[in-house]
Amino acid sequence: MKNIKICLVLLILAVLPLFSWAEPYRKDLDRANDYSHSIKEADLAELNDLLLRAVDAFKFDMPICLKTEFNQTFGSYADEFFDANGFGYGSNKNGLVLLIGTDTDSIYLKGYGAGAEIFTDEEKEKLISAMRDIRAQNMSWLACLYTYANATLKVLKQNKPILAEYADGRAVEPKPYRNAPDWWPKDPKNFVDFHNEKASRVIDDAHIFSKEEIATMKERIKQIQDESGYDIVVFTDKTSYGWSHGLYAADFHQFNGYGFGDDFSGTVLFICMKEGDRGWWTAAAGKCRRIYTEKVINAIDDNLEPYMVAGNYGMGVINYLDDIFTLYKMPDWYPKDPDSFVPFRAENKQHCVDQIGVFTDEQKAEIEKQAAALSARYGTDFVVLTTDASYNRGGTLAEYARDFAKYKGYGVGENGDTCVLCLKINKSGTWASIVSTISKEERKCYTDKNLTNILGHIKGSLLKREPYEATLQAFLLADKMYTKGRVWHEIYFIWPIWVCAFIAAIIAGCILSSQHDNMGAFKDSKRCRRYYVEDSFKLTGKEDKFLTKNTTIKREPRTTSYSSYSSSSSRGRSSYSSSYKSSGGRSYTGGGRKF
Repeated sequence: MKNIKICLVLLILAVLPLFSWAEPYRKDLDRANDYSHSIKEADLAELNDLLLRAVDAFKFDMPICLKTEFNQTFGSYADEFFDANGFGYGSNKNGLVLLIGTDTDSIYLKGYGAGAEIFTDEEKEKLISAMRDIRAQNMSWLACLYTYANATLKVLKQNKPILAEYADGRAVEPKPYRNAPDWWPKDPKNFVDFHNEKASRVIDDAHIFSKEEIATMKERIKQIQDESGYDIVVFTDKTSYGWSHGLYAADFHQFNGYGFGDDFSGTVLFICMKEGDRGWWTAAAGKCRRIYTEKVINAIDDNLEPYMVAGNYGMGVINYLDDIFTLYKMPDWYPKDPDSFVPFRAENKQHCVDQIGVFTDEQKAEIEKQAAALSARYGTDFVVLTTDASYNRGGTLAEYARDFAKYKGYGVGENGDTCVLCLKINKSGTWASIVSTISKEERKCYTDKNLTNILGHIKGSLLKREPYEATLQAFLLADKMYTKGRVWHEIYFIWPIWVCAFIAAIIAGCILSSQHDNMGAFKDSKRCRRYYVEDSFKLTGKEDKFLTKNTTIKREPRTTSYSSYSSSSSRGRSSYSSSYKSSGGRSYTGGGRKF
């Protein structure tokens, strides 16, 4: 009896597959998905029934998704939405996905299986245009969706043979794979630039950020945009399609409409997560290009690298955005609209503006006294300015000093006669610049040579991080510049050293001559044999005496030279390009690293 039961079970298991078959599509899934809550539940349910009936009638799936924010490219999100939810009809997964960004009025279509064959770029553009026309008449998204559904069903009716071919279970050869992302245009050389200010500024196709991190990034980016007037976007991807990170970042920036103003000023931070090609790149366009020097790229990459190597990508990017905010931040005296600025002469001007507090109160009082006296004596404004700020509008410390004098109302007379000694001091080093804000014809002592020579004389104090002593030196030299019209290079002021050196050379010659016999100078190379044992590599214990002292010959390490303008450190491991073009021909500057 037991054996009979076992046989019956085995027989049932053997016959069961003959009476079962796989469903060609999932009926339990909603085809109309509104995560933006733009459509009433009852209307959404009615639309969902229509789409499900269409799947049965045409053997073709048409899922729809409405969202307020897409933190991925549309192509990447469409693939995940379609595949992860199990949409599509039959083994070829025939279908067409419609994505709608309700906050940006963005519309995107992507076909799969028969959908990729039937809905060409031209057909998809017709459907999108029809929906845009409805929106232009202030109609609801529900009206757009019914317009889309009716138009799509008409196209399906016209392509029944293709649908039958794809639905009969026979595998159909897919179209050749296009080695480019969905957003890449067919004809990049004739691409027409556009602004997409509503697009998301954090696109995480590689899925390396949390929702909380993305929210924080967007908050930081909005702050940077509002205060700097420059655009910024963060983009991650699982691949760069074999292109260089710099080119892929630039193409993403241009072809997706990022950047502010006529020159599309802004940057994109691209992070590639492809195994064996991991890295990041900052690409800058428009006015931002002059900000991203090799030194700046190295500095921000130095800070970002530890986070990337440790896999703490979200916090790394947040820290990166904080660095960019500091880099872009303008001084409070810089006008919001420089083009409409009206020059003026301020009263009760300070001649010592210590923005970072490197001087004591007594030092500031003394500097103010001497600078004011210098200004009154020679009919000019002589200003001492300290700062630790980065300056992106001009890119140099000299531009910072000139703009400070201009926008703060410094200057004497019709030409705004001003001289600014600007000291930039921070943890990485000290920079110095001295500039005039008038033409050389009006004040001929303000020559590049004179100003450079002043910096040359004060560099010793700056190397010791003694800004007060450097400032007092500059006052003495400026006084000479005004009275004599010339400041000699510092080499001309060391003639006493040359005299001392000459006297020392004579004395040294006398001492050396008296020690000549003790030094045992060689007459020929044969005397060298006394230092080693013949026919071996062994050395003897023989030694020479130089000025009665034992000594060893050794290589001294090289010392680095000092620049009057800058002193900083950087690992210097970033790849950098001061100028390169995207596939669409736009110029970019940028750099990055691998990890």
